[in-house]
Amino acid sequence: MLVESLGALPRERRYDVCVIGSGPAGATVAHALGRAGHSVLLLEAGEETWSEASQAVYEGDFYGDPPLLPMSVSRVRQFGGSSNHWGGWCRPLESIDFENKIDGIDGAWPIRRADLDPWLDEACAILELPPFPPDVGFGDSLRHVAFGYSPPVNFAIRYGDEFRRSDRVHLALGSYVTGFDVDGGRVVHARVRDRDGAERLVAARRFVLCAGGIENSRLLLWGNRQSGGRLVPEPAALGRYWMEHPHFTLGHILLEDDFPFAFDEKGTVFLAPTPETIRERRILDFGLRVHPAKEGVARELITALACVAPGLGEKVFRRFRKRLVCGLLLRASWEQPPRPYNRIVLSDRMDAFGIPRADLHWYLEEFDRRTPQVAAELLAGELAARGIGRIRLDPWVSGLEGFPADDEVGGNHHMGGTRMSEDPRRGVVDADCRVHGIGNLYVGGSSVFPSAGFANPTLTIVQLALRLADHLARSLARDGELHGTLQVDTLASA
Repeated sequence: MLVESLGALPRERRYDVCVIGSGPAGATVAHALGRAGHSVLLLEAGEETWSEASQAVYEGDFYGDPPLLPMSVSRVRQFGGSSNHWGGWCRPLESIDFENKIDGIDGAWPIRRADLDPWLDEACAILELPPFPPDVGFGDSLRHVAFGYSPPVNFAIRYGDEFRRSDRVHLALGSYVTGFDVDGGRVVHARVRDRDGAERLVAARRFVLCAGGIENSRLLLWGNRQSGGRLVPEPAALGRYWMEHPHFTLGHILLEDDFPFAFDEKGTVFLAPTPETIRERRILDFGLRVHPAKEGVARELITALACVAPGLGEKVFRRFRKRLVCGLLLRASWEQPPRPYNRIVLSDRMDAFGIPRADLHWYLEEFDRRTPQVAAELLAGELAARGIGRIRLDPWVSGLEGFPADDEVGGNHHMGGTRMSEDPRRGVVDADCRVHGIGNLYVGGSSVFPSAGFANPTLTIVQLALRLADHLARSLARDGELHGTLQVDTLASA
């Protein structure tokens, strides 16, 4: 049911679950819980369509180098969240991504990939993904890996009609959560600014914050300030360990026609390291991306090769004239270490509703260059060993220049800030995505990622949301057994 105004709801109404945010995480949680028979209020701060005024709430200042896209551009404040502009690229995290890869870099999850695998098929069905083919080895150090491509699914379109018809899920657009009332280690109400400008109190047995990889931190930071530290009693990690996937061009490849892999439907070949390579070379995870280059690149590369190896250059040029050699673009996306000083903080500037804006601090360090350096080295070695190609790297990869400011820089993959850890000094939520020290507040989405791997995050977001919904359904059932009923609207407490 579409709730035109929260004021139209009975004042004493208490939902099983209040879900905040209607992007991939929030919509998935709401759909799964409604299907399981639970009452859900799904709050979306934006409206059904994009508006400049709504989007302006996402403005904030960036501190770092090189610059990412502005926060008001890299996410969308409307029904469906950032599924309104994502590209659809999907791949599960690797098993090694749930472990610590390098001593001194705290990237371990309190769960393992096996804990998410039971929800992989359902997540793929939601995102309309075909099965993932097995990886294929490329030498001893690399693997050819496949990405799946969602159409891409827009979650407002996927679940909009269902939510409007549902007697279990109530969707309220234009409903901006501005704070939380906390008592006895539990959230009693969410304070919500309705589309008519009035503030409403929403009661629920469980609250799930799925507002995105920046907004989750912002709302918890602000709520914690308002509540005198009672919303997040263990705030050491709140807003911190924020991550992106650096995206940069590494250079070009001069390749003969013996390359064993075909380009996929997006014109890309993906290569990733083996787990043994990650451990032995003390790097983080990466995905190399090989694309066809623009016309003229192959001739330019051959000319450059001839300057340093005339004999080889002449041989390659003869093959080029027979159309047996091509020029390719080499790009990479890789894992960034979770660092406490990469973080979301509350700004001194306020949005139109009087809530502090989010400011983002995100920096690349010299260590961030090491993973793409090793990745390029591994690929160059394998191509040379097979006698099928050479790589010309851009100067920044070797440290001769800084990170480029005019490249893609990041993938708009906002991760961390409310990271998952069993140690509340190192994380904000536990293995069940529940905020440490609060009995009924949960967080969904990529903000709970303790580390990033190299895969785009949406598939993992949906898997985590399905797992969270399953956990909530089981915990609500236990509550019902405790109270002797599953009728929750009349319960006196959550």
